[in-house]
Amino acid sequence: LTMPSRAMKRDFDLSASPNRQLRARNIGNSRVLSGLARAGMRRAQQGNAQNERFLRQLKQANWLWAAGEPSMPSRRAPFWNLETLWSEKMFGGIVYGVFAAVMVLGLGILLAVTVRTPLIPFILGAVVLGGGVGVSAYGSPDQKLREAAMNRQREISLEMGYRIPELRSDVLAGNTIQRAIRNMSRRPGGPFVEELRRAVELLDITKDDSAAMDQLIDRSEGNELIIEFANNLKLVSRQGGQISPVLDVLADVAQQRLRLQIQSQARRNVQEMTRPIGLSSMIITTMLIIVPAIVGVLASLSR
Repeated sequence: LTMPSRAMKRDFDLSASPNRQLRARNIGNSRVLSGLARAGMRRAQQGNAQNERFLRQLKQANWLWAAGEPSMPSRRAPFWNLETLWSEKMFGGIVYGVFAAVMVLGLGILLAVTVRTPLIPFILGAVVLGGGVGVSAYGSPDQKLREAAMNRQREISLEMGYRIPELRSDVLAGNTIQRAIRNMSRRPGGPFVEELRRAVELLDITKDDSAAMDQLIDRSEGNELIIEFANNLKLVSRQGGQISPVLDVLADVAQQRLRLQIQSQARRNVQEMTRPIGLSSMIITTMLIIVPAIVGVLASLSR
C-alpha cells in the first residue's frame, strides 16, 4: 500500500501487520468476488450524498485514516475509509446471504433424500432467507458506523462538561486560550482532548487559528456544543476580545448537558434493571396462578 504525503511517498506492508483488520483478505480466483471488490471501489469513488455522509461519520467516529497519517486513529475500527467500508458491505452481503441460502437448501436436499420431503418450499425459503440475510449484512456496516459516530460525539459533549471549566481556569490564571488549549492537549484525556491535539498539530503547521477550528468543526459536524466552542474561538481570534465570558457560558451549558445525560442514563439503567424483574414476576405468576387454574378447568371439563 502506497500512501502519498506532502514530503514523500511511503510504502506500508500491511500483509505482516499484527492488526487483523489490516491484513489482506484472499478472494481467490473467483471472478464474482473480484467483480464485487471492483464494484465496491467504484461505489467509494462516487461523489454522492451517501458517500459524503459516510465520510462525515467516519470523521465523527474517528475511524478515518486519511492520507499522510502514519497510523490508524483507532485500531479497533472495522474499516477506515470509503473503500474498506464499501468492501465490507459488498462482501458481507454476498457471503452471509449465500451462506444462509446454502444452509437452507442443504437442509432441504437432506430431507428430500431421507424422508422424501418436497424441495420446492426449501428453494423458496433459501431465496427469501438468503436475500434477507444478505440485505441485513449489507446494511450492518452503516448501522455500526452510525452508532460509533453518535457514541463518540456524545462522549465529546460529556467530556466538555469538565474540560471547558479547566480551560476557563487556565485563562483566568493569565494564559491565552491558545496556550490553555495547548496545555490541555498534552494531558491524558478522552475524545475531546484527542480533537484538541489534532487542532494543535494543524495550528503548529499553519499558524492559523481559524483553520484549526475549522478542522474541529468538520470532524464534529452536528455536535452543537463543540461547534459553538470553535466558532467563538474563531471570532475572538479574528476580532479580539475576552474569551472568559464565552467560556463561562459554554461551561454552564456543557455542565447542564452533562447533568441531563447522567440523569437520562440513570433512568435507562433503572429501566434495564426493572425489566428482568418484571419478566421474572410474570413468569412466576403464570406458573403459580394461571397454569394451575387452566389445569383445574381442563380437569373439570374432562369429568
